[in-house]
Amino acid sequence: MKTKIIVLAALLAAGSAGAQEIKSTINKDGRIEDDISLPFVNDPAVLGAWHSVDFVGGTELFSPEKRSWGGDLFLRELVFLPDGKSPNGWLTWTKGVVLNRPDKTASRYEIKEIGGQKYLFFEWKSGDYTIRHSKPKYYVLKKTAEIRRDNIDLPFRDDPAVVGEWESVDFVEGPAKFDPAVKAWDGDLYLKEMVFLPKGKGSKPWWTWTRGVVMHRGDKTASSYEIKKIKGGTYMFFEWKSGDYTLRGAKPFYYVLKKK
Repeated sequence: MKTKIIVLAALLAAGSAGAQEIKSTINKDGRIEDDISLPFVNDPAVLGAWHSVDFVGGTELFSPEKRSWGGDLFLRELVFLPDGKSPNGWLTWTKGVVLNRPDKTASRYEIKEIGGQKYLFFEWKSGDYTIRHSKPKYYVLKKTAEIRRDNIDLPFRDDPAVVGEWESVDFVEGPAKFDPAVKAWDGDLYLKEMVFLPKGKGSKPWWTWTRGVVMHRGDKTASSYEIKKIKGGTYMFFEWKSGDYTLRGAKPFYYVLKKK
């Protein structure tokens, strides 16, 4: 059985020129485990957000005009970040392969352009594959957004008014929506505080600032901030450029922070 699975993996790998071979074994419980220790190879074409549009038995069965799967799609979206990363820490990727650490599966993907649109065909290695040893079916995902990157190479301009500690008090659609007497955001605030140190430094090594802008090195975002005096308090309105901005092209909301 073990030899049979390794041969199957090699056949799947042969589908893409230059694809890395995926070796598989069967553990003591009879489950298939793929080799997920593949080296990282970059693939700029896959970066961005992909939204599921269909689920098919084989790549040749997909048609943009007629959906094959009649029910809800369990997998909603895949997001590929640079350097083999994803928003889910257990999911990584290398060129042509998505690696799932908990399930120990290495699922191939292939990008095709059909009717002027980019589609990703992704092997779905569920229990049908790992437990029942069936050939995987495919999710079909359509590219919905490229990763947005801001220019963070901005020269330092001092802003003595921003230096100090700021505590988050609200999260709003825009500065005009803020009312100190009525909180707009019902839930907990993810961003608790920001500390601006002198000479453009932040309280964390991955962000710096210049007058009116906070630069995040990891996300490569440049978020504007504005300080206003409102009813005797000093407030900062800070653009929150999350994945909704970098991956889905949405307009940023604003954190409202009050100076301590």
